Amino acid sequence: MSFLSIEFGLSFILFFVIYWSLCWSVRLQNVLLLAASYALVASFSLNSLYVLLGYTVLVYLLGLLGERYPGRRFSYLLVLLLVLGCFYLFKYQEFFVGSLQGALASAGFDVSLPVLEVLAPIGLSFYAFHSVSYLVSINRRQMTSATPLDLALYLAFFPSLIAGPVNRAEHMLAQIRPQRLRQVLEPQRALGLIALAVVKLFFCSAWLASEWVDPVFETPGAFSPEQVLLSVYGYSFLIYFNFSGYTNLVTGIALLLGFRLPDNFNAPYAARNLKEFWARWHISLSLFIRDYVYIPLGGNRRGVWRGNLNMLLAMLISGLWHGASVNFIIWGALHGVGLALYKASTYVLPQPMRWPGAGLAARLLTFHYVAFAWIFFRSANLDDAMDMLAGIGSLSLSGLFSATGLLLLACVAYVALYPQLLALLRPLFAASTRLPWQFYPVPLGVFVSLVIFASQSGVPGFIYASF
Repeated sequence: MSFLSIEFGLSFILFFVIYWSLCWSVRLQNVLLLAASYALVASFSLNSLYVLLGYTVLVYLLGLLGERYPGRRFSYLLVLLLVLGCFYLFKYQEFFVGSLQGALASAGFDVSLPVLEVLAPIGLSFYAFHSVSYLVSINRRQMTSATPLDLALYLAFFPSLIAGPVNRAEHMLAQIRPQRLRQVLEPQRALGLIALAVVKLFFCSAWLASEWVDPVFETPGAFSPEQVLLSVYGYSFLIYFNFSGYTNLVTGIALLLGFRLPDNFNAPYAARNLKEFWARWHISLSLFIRDYVYIPLGGNRRGVWRGNLNMLLAMLISGLWHGASVNFIIWGALHGVGLALYKASTYVLPQPMRWPGAGLAARLLTFHYVAFAWIFFRSANLDDAMDMLAGIGSLSLSGLFSATGLLLLACVAYVALYPQLLALLRPLFAASTRLPWQFYPVPLGVFVSLVIFASQSGVPGFIYASF
């Protein structure tokens, strides 16, 4: 069941009424939340629910073990085996088996290795990350083990189950077992975020996908170089509108239920370098990779070269997490190499650079590097990515004077003026959230209905739900 479907909207209204009719008991609210979360998972697949239930039991047992023997190596090893075992079984088995078979075949050995036919359960990537935060926190003695009900709700909490954000155990469990009764948090802002999500997902993301992106990425050879480049720009905007729109939606839903989710986006295309970009893009995942991959690998504590190697490994893991393909590995490697190059440049160039136009040039360079990496992220395979690059390589100056060329210049101008546009829009959104409550339901309902009516037909999907 999609969060943007009419069925979900009606179900949530009913759930909302029942949920707050139990406002006198946090425990009953938690039971209802858990039941709703499991029902959502089951609506996608009963097997997904069975995997989630089994995974929750294993995490609970590992939490008890970690609490009894905190900080022991075997505790961390069991956590690693659980997470990597599930990822291998459900996400990477076919990729690694195929790669091994290919390597053996090239060496002259024709071997057919068995592959279990299993579908990846919905939300696995995110509740696995949530379990890492929980188990590591216990092993570090930062918290005690949770009750089975609290842990189950922490792993299955439906607003952040399908595509994040990545929650931290201490932050989320404190809201699951609060010291006082819950209340709706910032209702005007919550509804404003949901309305903003509808605009981003139904209008911006869906339109870009159908008009600029999907047709070109499917058959790049059938389009002009300018159209290929426009599709790359379009996807750069599309994935931001899609993912940040989803984050706005679930953040608003969580606020209506009395929960705060972590920030996940902060104007990423205003970044002046890749380090700043990753401090603004998918923030919860970036911090997770930093705290649970990069720093445990050694961070930058063992010199510049080892620090850059750790950063490259962390980004490769981030790429592989997104999907088991060469394209995602290349995407992660591009960001790892880009971060290393930026770090090296800070030893040579003065920081910050103060020459006229330095900030604008840095933002445009960062955006185009990120957009270049998105080609591998979006393309179905490496051959398609090469076709996209070949198309862009055929750009000519005369082509920029076409109608498509003007759209390309408009995209560059949009990126150039992005900070100024944000400076105008953010106060307007903040002011709208301060309006009296009675001004919200009817105008907001009319606005959302108009946006949906004017948008592409069908319910837009969430890109990150597939990861």
